[in-house]
Parts: sequence; C-alpha cells; structure tokens
Amino acid sequence: MTDLSLGVTGSLLHAGRRVMIGPDGVVIGRGEGADVVIALERVSREHARVTSEADGFYVEDLESRNGTFLNGERLEDGARLLASGDTITIGGEALRFLGGESTRMASRQLPIVGTQLVQFTGERLTIGRDPSNDVVLPDPNVSRFHAEAVERDGVVELTDLASRNGTRLDGELVEEKAVLSPGSQIGIGPFRLVFDGTTFLARDDHGALRLDAEELTIDVRDKRILSGATLSIEPGEFVAIIGESGAGKSTLIKALAGVTAPSSGRVLVSGEPVATRLTDIGYVPQDEIVHGLLDVTEALTYAARLRLPQDASAEEIAATIDRVLEELSLQEHAHTRIGALSGGQRKRTGVAAELLSRPSLLFLDEPTTGLDPGLESRLMALLRKLADNSRAVAVVTHATKNLALCDKVVVMGRGGHLAFHGRPGDALTFFGVDTYDAIYSALEEGGAEHWRERFDAARVERTHAGTPVDAPPDARRPKDERRVLPQVRVLAHRYVRLLARDRRNLALLLGQVPVLALAMVGLFNSGLFRHPGGEPSNGLQLLFLLVTTVIWLGSIDASRELIKEKSLFLREAAVGTRLSSYLIAKAVVLFGLAAIQTLALTAIVSVFQPLHEPVGTYLAVAAILVLTSLVAVGMGLTVSALVESQDQATSFIPLVLIPQLLFAGSIVSVKSMGEPVQTLSNLVFSRWSFAGTGSAVDLNRRIAQDPSFARFNKYGTDFFTLSMATTCLILAVFLAVFFTAVAVLLRRHLRR
Repeated sequence: MTDLSLGVTGSLLHAGRRVMIGPDGVVIGRGEGADVVIALERVSREHARVTSEADGFYVEDLESRNGTFLNGERLEDGARLLASGDTITIGGEALRFLGGESTRMASRQLPIVGTQLVQFTGERLTIGRDPSNDVVLPDPNVSRFHAEAVERDGVVELTDLASRNGTRLDGELVEEKAVLSPGSQIGIGPFRLVFDGTTFLARDDHGALRLDAEELTIDVRDKRILSGATLSIEPGEFVAIIGESGAGKSTLIKALAGVTAPSSGRVLVSGEPVATRLTDIGYVPQDEIVHGLLDVTEALTYAARLRLPQDASAEEIAATIDRVLEELSLQEHAHTRIGALSGGQRKRTGVAAELLSRPSLLFLDEPTTGLDPGLESRLMALLRKLADNSRAVAVVTHATKNLALCDKVVVMGRGGHLAFHGRPGDALTFFGVDTYDAIYSALEEGGAEHWRERFDAARVERTHAGTPVDAPPDARRPKDERRVLPQVRVLAHRYVRLLARDRRNLALLLGQVPVLALAMVGLFNSGLFRHPGGEPSNGLQLLFLLVTTVIWLGSIDASRELIKEKSLFLREAAVGTRLSSYLIAKAVVLFGLAAIQTLALTAIVSVFQPLHEPVGTYLAVAAILVLTSLVAVGMGLTVSALVESQDQATSFIPLVLIPQLLFAGSIVSVKSMGEPVQTLSNLVFSRWSFAGTGSAVDLNRRIAQDPSFARFNKYGTDFFTLSMATTCLILAVFLAVFFTAVAVLLRRHLRR
C-alpha cells in the first residue's frame, strides 16, 4: 500500500460513472443542465455544487428542498471542505468524492485521518488485520483475515471471510458475497474503502464518526417515553444529557447507542444505520458491568476475549489491556480486586471494558451516580479527556456543576420531549436562567411541551424546510460468526473463577449437603431397605426427601444466576456474546455443581441407609437424582430469567418448590387426588422422579412383601412401574422445556 498522492485533481463517482471536477465545478441536480443528473422528485433542479478552490474541493447545498448530506451530516452553513472518500448523499443517491488530501471532518479540530491507495489488478486482494494482507487495517475490530476482493468473469466480487464484525457494502451488511462497481464503498470497522473500478481508496475514520438521530420515538405498550428527538453528536464532542426524572434520558442514550431500537425514527453513524456500526460504539449502563470478585486485569482479559476477534493473540489482548489501563490511569490498580476499588475506579474499569475495541462513540448512563463531588468532578474531567482524544462522548447525568466542561448539553423534559440541544451557555440563555440547576425549575414551571415547541420553532428558523431521506428499513446487525465453544470456554472459566472466589457462598452450597443428608437419615431407624424386615413406608419417605432435597439444591443454585448478571449479559450480548454460549456456560458449571451436591447427598444417605441391592441399583438411583437436579437447575434459571431483581427470585422460589412438594405423590398419592389435580401432577417433575427412584429399588415388590402396608397401599400397583429409560426421557423433556423457556425469556430481554 502506498500513500495517496492525487495532487489537485478531483472526481465524483456516481452510478459507475466518473465525473472530473474542473475549474468551474460540478452541479448536481434533477435538471437536464446539471453535470450530474439524478432524476428523482426528491432532488431539486440545481441541488448542490462541488467546486475546486486553491486549498481543496468544497461541496455546498444550493438551497435545495430536501437537503444535501455529507457523510450523513446535513449541510446547513455554507460550503464544506471535502476529503478523499467522502460520501455526498442527495435524494438517497450516494456520490463518492476522490482526490486531494485528508482533512478535518467537522467543525471541531481533529487529527488528520489517514488515507491510502492500493491498486487492484483483478487478482485476489485480501483485507484484514494481519500484516500479510494486501490492505492492512490495524484495528481490534478487524479480523486477521476479514474480507477479499477478486475478479471473476469481468465481475469484481467482495467476500466476507466469516469475520467477527461483518463487512458493509454501501451501508448494508454483506451476507457472504457481493458485487462491486465503481463508486462502491466498503466498510470494515472504522475504515472505509472506496472502489473506483481500478483502485481502492482506504480511509481510517477512527475518531471521525458523527452520529445523527432523527425523530426518535419509543413507545412501550401504550405509553410514549421518547417523543420525536432529533439531535447530532460530532466527532470529539463531549455531550451531557440532563433533565427531569422520568424524562427518557436513559431511553434516549440506549437508542443512540443502538442498544434498543426506536419505534420510529432512525440513528445514523456517518450516514450508516447504527445497527451496522455497533463495534464503533461503547455503552456503559447504569449498573456495573464488571465482576467485583475479579481483579481489573482479569475482568478486562475476559472482556477482551469476548469482544475482540477470536483470532486475537494473547500478546494482542495484553497490549490492548495495557492501552486502556494507561488511557484511564488504572495501571496501579491492574491487579486490585474490583470490589476493593472506590466507586470512581469501578466506573473507570467499566469504561475500560468498553474502550477495548477503540470505539469512536462512547455513551455512559448515569456514571456519576453515587459518587461524592470530588470523584464526580474527576470522572467528568476524565470523560472530557477521552473526548479530546478523537472520541465523541455522551453522558446522562443529574449533576450540573461540571456542565461547563461539555461542548453540548441535551435537556429532556417529562414525556420524553427534547427541550434543548446546543452549547451549555446557550442553554442558560434559552431557558432564561443564570445557573444550570435553575433549568430544572424552568422545565417544571413552563412544562416540557412548551419548551420543546420553542426549541423546535427556533431550530426551524435556522434550517431549511424539507423531509429527510429515509434510512434503509430494518437495518441488520452484523451476523455473529463467532463459534460457540470458544465463547463457552471463556464464560465457563470466568464463572468457575467467580464461584471459587466467593468462598463463603461456595462453602455454604457444599457444606449444607452433609448437614441435610445427616438430618434425613436421623429421622429414621436404620435398615429401611433391609430385606426382609425393612420398612417400605419409611423407605418411601426417605426417597421422597432425597428427590425434594436435590430439587431444592438445584433450583437454589440457579435462581439468582441470570438476574444478578442481567446488565452484564445484555451488554455482552450486544457486542457479540451469543445467547447459546452464555446458557451453555451457565448450564455446564451449574450442572457440575448440582451433580456434585447430589452425588455427595446420595452417597452419605446410602452409607447410613443402604439399599441392599446390586451396584446397578445404586447407579440407577444416583442417575435419576442427578438428572432431577439438572431439571431443577433449569427451573431455577427459568425463575432467574423471569424476575426483575434478586429479591424477587428469592421470593419466587417457594412458589415453584411447593408444587414439587405437594403434587409429587408422596404426601397425597396420585391415586387419591381428584381428577384436575391428577392432571396437574403430570406437569410436576418431582412426581416422575419419585416414581422413577421407587421403581429403581423395586418398591412394588417391597410393598407386596409387607402385608400390613400392602393392605392399605395408597399408591396402587401402577405408580412405581416406570422404567429407567422412561424416567430419564420424561425428565429430559422437562429439562428441554425449561431451557427453551429461559432462551425465550432472555431473547425478550434482548429485544427491549
């Protein structure tokens, strides 16, 4: 690859045609006299002009009805300087500008964006992070071998090589292959490559991304919580979102970050749908997204393995972690446990996890909540520094004393109304107040709708009338090509480490098993299963206690495991962690824990109350009880996915355990139940586990050999007749149903 050197020449690529820009410039419009004709009703007769000046090429809107857009930004204030690879959008048609040297992308002064040119000979041209590629794009969001272009039968094909974050072509994600034509723009991470038919112009837009939100509206059920918000965030800006409680601030920032999809309206990142640019966005929610039991380096290592391409080496991951630690001044805390950090340091660790992928847009929801004034000021100063380092930063906050650090302030009123968007000083003038705190009083006194109407009226006076061009409907997110097993290994390893670190909880989970086992055997005389002379009635009760105890253990193990990590799961899912990987990792670790508990419980009880049966019988009982505990884990995870807090999970568990106790067929036999309850008992898996374990030890035979008990046998001769295979099949069906329910519930959380 060589440095671009095109002198003062410039051209526009449109519909496969190259138009050179001469001394008189180029007029774009619908009229026949235009140099570039776009025959669409949305295009004015003379819509825009590109001119050649001594210091470069400029584009200006000619007071068109529907506006001219440069890299997604509507032109409003005169001519704008063009850089090689820029996209001019008119009436939904894209024109690519080639020529000149790279320059600024916005009114804010930014570092020059690198531009390079590579010749395309028609042979295979590879693109990726690895130095062996023809086009090397050094960024953590780019896979080692990301994409390739090759000419076949006169057609140039672009192929995505199962990359981690996908390849975009003219703002749309490439499924596998796509055809290139002159003027096509390829997007890979923060890079743009414009193809003119013979060369690729590669441009690094890192730190130069602009976000535009147009008429964002979000409805939840019948309530509107965000009402037609329109705003923009330019590269390098530090933006604060303030406003009344319940005004939709968090809702707005989630929509801007692409975490939630609006009911109507659109969010564009440099002219492309936000859903296709999620790797360029960092989002830190209100809740902490790092585990307190890990140290800073451990937490960032796990985050990097989940967020960065799976072909990232250990050296690359370590270098990335060192970079973010230095950027956030966390080097001295690299090996400090997160739970021992101060509130501000924990917030910085959460930000560090988001900066691993070098996002150009960073959003934070209430990062100053719970911090004292000193920590709050230091955190806001840090965010100002991050914005100055070629990164746009937007933060939701209730604090106002540090708003002077911001370039813009967004003021939200109740009902999700955007009441103001502009410079902090202009906000004071607009609301007619002397302090930022007084803005809240003005909102309450005047009403959010009043201030929104005033702001909209003022904005209309500054802009041309017109209808913005619609974005492509239902923009797709990058296809997740990550393999499940590598993610499972990372997630399971992290989960095991967290369990081991929480020694008190682990001791409780494992230590309760012998206590419960000894309590059970202490209820009965020895020799319950001895033949002859055993006590089948008490043996039945002991088997029932075993079943209900393993259900208790499995469900308690899992009931809080999803809800306590809800914020972390939602964020990791948004950046590429697959739902299947997350569930499998949870299941593997919890299944292992439940199996250990069950086997220990069964072994202790068997020592004091032997079955007096062959070894195969012991193994059959243990297998049924282990499978029962796994089903209980599934039930516990279902509860955890259903509730909204850990307290709710604790309260909900008895509601699912009591039916397992009442309808298992021990306290009241199924034979003695009324018809509706008998049907209900079929949906309680403890019944099938109880029947299966009883069948395994041949309780029907034991009952028949005890004449006094057989005379009043309330179970009948059909209850303990389940075969081992049938018992396992039924329990497996319950397990599948629970995990299907968990997946459905988690997917519902992801769509919110």
